[in-house]
Amino acid sequence: MSAPESSPLGLDRARVAHALRLALAAWLAFVIAVLLHVPNPYWAAMPVWVVAQPSRGLMLERGFYRVVGTLLGAGLGLAILHAVDNPYLQLLGLGGVVALGAGLTHVLRGVQSYGAMMAGMTAAIVVLPSLFAPSHSLELALARIACTLIGVLVVTLVTGLFTPEARREDFYGRVQKLASEAVTFAARSLAPLAPKALEDVERRILVELSDVDASSSLVSAGSIEGYRRLRHVEALVAASLSVMAAAKAVQARVRRGEAPPPELAATLATLAERLATGARQALSSRLAEAGEGPELTRLRQSVQELADAERALFGGHAPGGERPPGDARALALAPHRDWSLARRTALVAGLATLVAGSLGTASGLAPVGLGALGICIFCIVLGSMAMPQKVAPLLFLGVCTGVLFATLYRFLIQPHLTTPLALALSVLPFLLLGAVARTAARTALPAIDGNMCFLLASQAGMPAAGASAILGGGAALVLAAGLVSAGFVFLPRDSERQARGAALRVRDELERLLTRGSAANLQAWQADTARQLLRLLQHLGRAGQLGREGLDGLLATLNLGDAITRLRTLATSAALAPGPRHATEEALRTLARLAREPERVAAELSALVAHTEAGPARRAIEAATDALAESQGLLTSTGLTAKPGPRALARA
Repeated sequence: MSAPESSPLGLDRARVAHALRLALAAWLAFVIAVLLHVPNPYWAAMPVWVVAQPSRGLMLERGFYRVVGTLLGAGLGLAILHAVDNPYLQLLGLGGVVALGAGLTHVLRGVQSYGAMMAGMTAAIVVLPSLFAPSHSLELALARIACTLIGVLVVTLVTGLFTPEARREDFYGRVQKLASEAVTFAARSLAPLAPKALEDVERRILVELSDVDASSSLVSAGSIEGYRRLRHVEALVAASLSVMAAAKAVQARVRRGEAPPPELAATLATLAERLATGARQALSSRLAEAGEGPELTRLRQSVQELADAERALFGGHAPGGERPPGDARALALAPHRDWSLARRTALVAGLATLVAGSLGTASGLAPVGLGALGICIFCIVLGSMAMPQKVAPLLFLGVCTGVLFATLYRFLIQPHLTTPLALALSVLPFLLLGAVARTAARTALPAIDGNMCFLLASQAGMPAAGASAILGGGAALVLAAGLVSAGFVFLPRDSERQARGAALRVRDELERLLTRGSAANLQAWQADTARQLLRLLQHLGRAGQLGREGLDGLLATLNLGDAITRLRTLATSAALAPGPRHATEEALRTLARLAREPERVAAELSALVAHTEAGPARRAIEAATDALAESQGLLTSTGLTAKPGPRALARA
């Protein structure tokens, strides 16, 4: 019978069985490396603790990128060592490689970023120890590669059959349900007085769409079919955002006294029900009779995009195939690349490696070199995380625990080992204990670093060392972990600042759209903006600002972009009379000051509406006015909400 969830460590029978498999895999990898006389055989057990994952595809892909990253890092490390003889120039080259690997963790998607991380780490593992023993550089690189291959192969064979496949169909069902809820939201928002509770529905759908976007690449990992369907998941998420935004644009017309077409809300509700049940008729066909006007046309196109993406996801229709005339190609999300965070992470990791490595080289002391290696690795690991300040204390705890057990091992056990069998048995209790800690819910996170640092500091399989080397090496690792962890804790990554940065990027894209707002550019703009809005939601969640105010204007920014494009199209239309054309040109000139004077821009647009005759130009200016009024708080440079809290005000 399984242990209750309230057990002290959060263990049950399944977790205990998994812990035993992890311990067996780590032990077998170590034993194989010992029997093959691979230098530093403890390296072979290290991949076990990080390659093992909750789903088989993720485990296989993570193992693949660990091997790829190790090969690349070892090659770069050897190239650095043999390109120049000066150790400080070698460290400069290493700093560049580490900076590149650390920075790419915020540019590459999903598990691919793990390969970049491993390349930076492996280059450091090859270069830094070689500065103290230059003749062993090739041996270190080959040993690192061999141990990685052994560890990845063993953990895959031992745990692979017991690791379940990712529940992708359940995930796709969740995405389909969210798409249905987006259409339901659109139907309910068309009421003349939309219920206040609809704001909560909007908030929940947006948050869940952001969560789906964040987890989609991990669910798809290790599966060709999963990656094929990933782009359809993204298209469905983007189309859901588009449907909700288009519905709010129609709602704005309702607030201006324009009655919605009869039966439109009921038609949307019916389509949502069909979508939820998987009835894949042409979901938008009945919307063709829903009236005219740019807002309704956009809503029809958005629903068609959603229908196309849903059919493609479940195998019924591929995007790019035959479509009814006039329908737009389904949207996709632009790739997420946080270049700003990548630059900061690269700078910190690269400089820390250069400074720490230079101190180690200048001192000539092996423990200082080990500390430099620790600083490099810990900077890459923590720098790759979204909120490293939350993980840093756990990392420090894990390092201290691993070093403590390694010190006990080196003093009490290592000097008495005389045979390979004794060596193999000597690490088994520690691996068992580490596997239980790695599997238990309450200790899993610090146990990763604890197990890694135990293996690194224990030097299992190497000759016994003196007390000064043992204590010096352990202290160097603890000091390195403490310095790096303290740096991230006392100089935390600010989610509020990241959220403001994402909002400002949306505003910058709006300004670019003002200068190149063609229909073709609009689709690319929508793809970029939808991605930024989803990232903004994640930052708001980490900052604890996911209340109603924190979400004001998210969908309205998409409507503002659409209105700008309509204005630019009308301004160049030969069919438009001089008066309305002048009004559209004036509206675009006014919107150009959006970043500097958002409130004044909104007021001037409202005044311009009153002086523009009824027609397409006035309708487009009204659309821009309505969208700007709702998105104004999001697009200001001083904060995300109309009523920022004291903390946000102080930082602004």
